[in-house]
Amino acid sequence: MDPLNTIFWAGQKVYIMKVFLPVIIGFSVFFIGLVVLFFLILWRLHYRLWHLGKDENRSDQIVARLKTLFAVIFAHSRFWRDLYPGTMHFLIFWGVILLFLGKIVRLFSYPVGLTIPPQEVFLYASFASEIGGVLIVAGGCMAIVRRYIVRPSRLDTSPDNGLIFIWGFVILLTGYLIKSYRITAIGVDIPPGWFSWAPVSYPISRLILILSSERLNELLVWHRVLIHAIPALIFFVYIIVSHSHMQHIFISPLNIFFRPLKPNGAFTPIHDLEEAENFGVTSIRDFTWSQLLALEACTRCGRCQDNCPSYLAKEPLSPKSMVQNLKGPLLIQGKILLSSKAKEEALNGPLVGKVINGDEIWACTTCGACENRCPVYISSLDLIRNIRIGMIEEGRSVSPLIRDALEAAAKYGNPWGNPPNKRSEWANELKVKDFSRGDEAGLLYFVGCLSSYDQRVQEIAKAMVETLNRAGVDFAILGAEEVCSGDPGRRLGENGLFEMMVESNYEIFSNYNIKSIVTTCPHCYNTFKNEYPLLRDKLEIEDSADFKVEHFTQLIARLIDEGRLKFSKEVNKVVTYHDPCYLGRHNGVYDAPRRILKAIPGLKLVEMKRSKENSFCCGGGGGRMWMEDLDVEEKIPEIRVKEALETKAEILATACPFCLSMLDDALKTVGGEEEMQVRDILEIVIQAI
Repeated sequence: MDPLNTIFWAGQKVYIMKVFLPVIIGFSVFFIGLVVLFFLILWRLHYRLWHLGKDENRSDQIVARLKTLFAVIFAHSRFWRDLYPGTMHFLIFWGVILLFLGKIVRLFSYPVGLTIPPQEVFLYASFASEIGGVLIVAGGCMAIVRRYIVRPSRLDTSPDNGLIFIWGFVILLTGYLIKSYRITAIGVDIPPGWFSWAPVSYPISRLILILSSERLNELLVWHRVLIHAIPALIFFVYIIVSHSHMQHIFISPLNIFFRPLKPNGAFTPIHDLEEAENFGVTSIRDFTWSQLLALEACTRCGRCQDNCPSYLAKEPLSPKSMVQNLKGPLLIQGKILLSSKAKEEALNGPLVGKVINGDEIWACTTCGACENRCPVYISSLDLIRNIRIGMIEEGRSVSPLIRDALEAAAKYGNPWGNPPNKRSEWANELKVKDFSRGDEAGLLYFVGCLSSYDQRVQEIAKAMVETLNRAGVDFAILGAEEVCSGDPGRRLGENGLFEMMVESNYEIFSNYNIKSIVTTCPHCYNTFKNEYPLLRDKLEIEDSADFKVEHFTQLIARLIDEGRLKFSKEVNKVVTYHDPCYLGRHNGVYDAPRRILKAIPGLKLVEMKRSKENSFCCGGGGGRMWMEDLDVEEKIPEIRVKEALETKAEILATACPFCLSMLDDALKTVGGEEEMQVRDILEIVIQAI
């Protein structure tokens, strides 16, 4: 090393031991205090607040929870669906990680002599922090452009956002200036390749006036402490003690880890009716602790809102606003946590009519788009459904149509109140076995309520029977003994009715030794597959009563693959396929329906702009089939058929009786009957056989 540099580093060593080492010790003490403050606030204002809710187990399946947590945190697996904000957040996140790693290594490298002269570890840390700062600046600039120039409607900007941007950039700038002082203090004879390790600070250092080493050392220590270290520590204190949206840094990962691990399409497990005084939600206290955690984890990003069919149709519901409205009183309760009287009043105060309104709760179609797009796994569906249970229990804001549907399901076994003895009239002219008449078969075709009674939708059931007969499948129906799967009761919040339906169906299936079921309705399929098992232990159903269930698209696709179902006619039509929410997004069945359509000779399949997991709801789910139409200019199914018409397809195909009914009516409303037909996949299959 050059003698001048040797003298410089010797001076640096004295400077570090006399001046900077005490600063490091002081900083370390302050940092330890910051960590203590963090855990104190986490316990006092967050943990205690969350545990005002009901107890529940969230410590199961640790490995699965950790896998998801790491995938979301480090790979941003749920962020890339929106490329620009995903890239923005990815840059900021990894910039912070690199910056902190570099700073920590460099900070504690002084006492052990890694900087005298700079060792490789110190240089690597220097480079990491430099690049981390660049990534933060790039991501921050993207965030500023998006929030203040592009300004998407889903974002609501608060003064806190601007404060975070300014504060963050000041801390980064002062960090670069401090390193520039150090480089300048070294002089012109800097270590070889220094520019490679400080690609930002080195160019800045060339702009700084060459001052004496003593003067630069003085600037270095005072600037590092006063304009960099202290503001940075205050910034962290602000994040910890305030209700800044930056608290998502530690709350969102907790919510991801403690999210409900439930089957796709299923709501959270059903609580014991006999033991729970009130398992529906009528006040904040009725939520579980993990649901209260989820409310705090919401960052107002608006992804749920941008994909909610109800919101896009200008109906009363916005998932983001609903969560934020519920979050508001929760934070107020956090501030009054030590006041027992005020706490009791806030915790037990009614939600519906005061915090939220009933219309937004009933507007939900339970399509799952909000959960699918939420980057931190906030389960809006569970919040809505639990509030619905409370509304049903209290009779608050429940329309007569909903009450009639639930009463009809309990009395007649279907929500339309049609006579059970007319349930299988559609099959009178068909060759179909019937378990209730003593026939035997290896497969139950569970027809469903809408396919049994609605004249238009009955065509699906008839096509199903003909298709299975052509393929030589041994199957039967339940005839007059079939009762509703319980989906309407479950979605509308009448758990007692749902339990009754589950128990009744388990008994019927057991009586006829039914082990395999196929449905044409995705709602029945989802309920049988995902939610019946949740009640099996509670209802003391024996394992021998268990059964397997498939949707018809899965069965038909397999029959085609096995060569048991062949097509002899061409269907020279352009077809676009609508993914039903309870088949696609809730259960991941995307491939089977498309395989069927692609196997039909002459048929050309085109996709709508929103398809598969991004599919747009038909508007009939979540019990909306039994509710009044909302007074909006453009209804949900009308938005969907207009998207279908944009493809110039001749047929809008679906695989759900609800979707068929909703989209068929909507096509007539928008005047698109001459351009397009709405058909179930089974109807197209029959045309091609």
